[in-house]
Amino acid sequence: MIWERILQALGAGSYYAHAICLTNDPVIISLYLLGDLAIWASYMVIGLSLAILYTGTMRLSRTATVLFGAFIFLCGMTHLTKSMTLFFGVYFLDLAVVLMTATVSGMTAVFTAREATAAWKRN
Repeated sequence: MIWERILQALGAGSYYAHAICLTNDPVIISLYLLGDLAIWASYMVIGLSLAILYTGTMRLSRTATVLFGAFIFLCGMTHLTKSMTLFFGVYFLDLAVVLMTATVSGMTAVFTAREATAAWKRN
């Protein structure tokens, strides 16, 4: 099955699912899963709204808006991959998303700090 091949490519066969570390306690797993999936859904809506529905009425530049959208989108993805890791042990996928999030987070911080500094100097 293709899903099993994808999971194997992401390292699922090499590691235990995180749920095993949590002793398969259904309450703990349910709370982690519900919390992470709710946060993921929120991040998706906010990130996509910022990145796609840019109206030009904001004081941020288009680049800053897209960076914020990407940052929020990737933050949400970390919650999805952590939820997947509970059951499938896809630690490589989770790590890849975390590293992408860290990169975009750093870029967003640097860019917005430069924009804020420039705006402060103009006023």
